[in-house]
Order: sequence, then structure tokens, then C-alpha cells
Amino acid sequence: MKKLSSLLALILAVTFTVTACGVSQDTSAPASSSEAAKTLPLKVATLAQIDAWPLIDSVQEGKAEEYGLSIGDKDILTFDSGMEAVEGIPAKAFTVADVGQLPAVMAATRYQAKIVGIAAEESAANAILARTDSPVFNEGNAADAVRGSTVLVTSVSSAHQLLVAWLEEMGLTEADITVRTVEQQTAISAFEAGDGDFLVLWSPALYRGLDKGFKVVKTAADLNLPSYMFYLVPKDLSADESEAVARMLAMVDSRVDQYQAGGADTEKSIAAFFKSYAGMDISLADVKEELTRHRIFHIDEQLELFDNGSVEKALTAAADQQLAEEKLKADEVDAAKAVHFYIDKSFLEIAKTYAK
Repeated sequence: MKKLSSLLALILAVTFTVTACGVSQDTSAPASSSEAAKTLPLKVATLAQIDAWPLIDSVQEGKAEEYGLSIGDKDILTFDSGMEAVEGIPAKAFTVADVGQLPAVMAATRYQAKIVGIAAEESAANAILARTDSPVFNEGNAADAVRGSTVLVTSVSSAHQLLVAWLEEMGLTEADITVRTVEQQTAISAFEAGDGDFLVLWSPALYRGLDKGFKVVKTAADLNLPSYMFYLVPKDLSADESEAVARMLAMVDSRVDQYQAGGADTEKSIAAFFKSYAGMDISLADVKEELTRHRIFHIDEQLELFDNGSVEKALTAAADQQLAEEKLKADEVDAAKAVHFYIDKSFLEIAKTYAK
């Protein structure tokens, strides 16, 4: 790893305190340059989707060592949904997790987990699907085709938030339909076998649904519904754990230009990632489309999204939905809103000092 300057050592030696969206968050940082130079272990929780590629590919290419990180295969935990990862917080199963905005809200309200970065914005990658002969595609009132139907969706997920928004657009609620909560892969198999009328997926499972001939009814992007993937950390991290997360954010930042530019080499790398990491065969055409459906951001872009209120607005909407569905209590939501959902920009600010 590049030798730190005396100025950077001084920065990292002071208290890790930055005001985040009006909230002052304190996290202890290393106390000396020798501590800053040591290799730090990191355990990461992710979902098997494209926003994990910058991290996983960097680790596979040996970039972690350049940032003073030790991340082995056993240190990368893969979950089917964000809520599965969040449930690992009490057991300290990971140091940092990449989850969607509904699981992030649950983590903030239940466990006071901090939101420290933005892994992606994926509104175009969340979609409601139907069979091609569904009456929803006919001219007329879509609500009539949806009322009384059965929808397969993963609970406490971006897909579930999309379902609620879609129903609201038509003047309906979940009381007007039957909701079956099921994980994505099981839902796809059930839907293919004739179960349900609508299926709500996010990528890469979305492409499996499309490959089977199902047709998109609406995406979150169609409804102007932001859908963020966030990096979150448990409260009370140690100084070393906090610095390790900041270094990881810097390492991920180093791959953003390549991701945004796309190209044949990047598309092949991402296809290989899905094969080895997610166990999915994704065509290069689907990878090319996935690059447009998932947006990832440089550190400064993430900070701007925190500063301009976009993130907090999305988190507030997600929390209000969970409150309406009685998955959260009013006092829990009010407490999280009062501290801006524990948004902590200090990790990104420190990551900027490591950016290459």
C-alpha cells in the first residue's frame, strides 16, 4: 500500500468525527501512522448481484492488499436477501454489509446500524412481471386486472416496496390482492409452474424471469421510486474496523470508472463474476443491460446524494411504508428519523484520503 504522508497520518490520528446530515457521529480512528499502515481484516456481507462486483473482483485481483486489507473467501458472506444479512447484526456476523433500503431502515431502527455509503441505485433493476397473456397488458383499467390477484414477492425488500408503490398508483392496497412472501428463486419456480398472477424480482434473478418469457409490467424507475443499495455497519465498531471499512470504500471507488465505462472486458469480467460468485449464467447482452439498470457512484457523488437529501427522502419513504404495514412501531420510526437514520458520512470522508 502507498506510504501515508505525515498529513494523512495526522488526519487519521484525530477523532473520526464528521457531521452527517446534521448529526454528529463519532468513530475512533487509528492513533498513529504505524497503526494506519497495518493490514486490517474485514468481513463483508453482500447479495449475489452486480453492485458486489467492484468489491469481489478487486479482492480476486489482489487489490485488497494494496489498501491494507485482509479479505479471504471465508470473509465474504452471501445472502439471498438484505434482511437475512441484517439479522446477522446481533451476532456480529460481518463488519460491513451491502443491502437494500428497506433492510437498511430495519437495521437502523432495530440495531442503530450506521449507513456509511451507497453501493448502487437500482430502481431500473426492480420489476413486476406477468405472463405474456396476462390481462394487465390489455387496454383498459389495469386495476381491474390486478384486483383479486396473487403476487409473489420477497418480504422487506426493494421488490416489496415497488409492489406497494404500484398498487398505490392504481388506487389499490395490499388488502385488494393476495401477497405471498417467498424468496426469489423459489418464487420463479412457483410462477413458472402456474402459481400466482404477478412476480416481483430484482436482478440478477430478474433476468432468469425474463429468460423464461415473463414480461415486465412496471419497474421502480417507471414509478420514479428510488431504490438504493447501502453499505451499513453495526454500531460501536472498533477503530480498526472503522478504518477497514473506509479503506474498502476507497477500493470500491477505484473500480467505478471501469464500471461506468463498460466495454467488452468489463462485461466479460462481470459475466464471470456472476458465474463464479452467484452460480448464474448471464449473457453478455444481459450484462450490458445490467450496467444500465444499476448505477454506482464515486465517493463525491455519494456524498452529494447524502447532502442533497435524496437518500434521507428515500429512507423516510421506506420507513413510512414499514410503519403502515406494522412492521415497525411509530416510536422506532420517529427515533430513526430524529437521527437521520444514522447516516454517517465520516467513513466516506476518510475513504477520500485513500482514493487512488
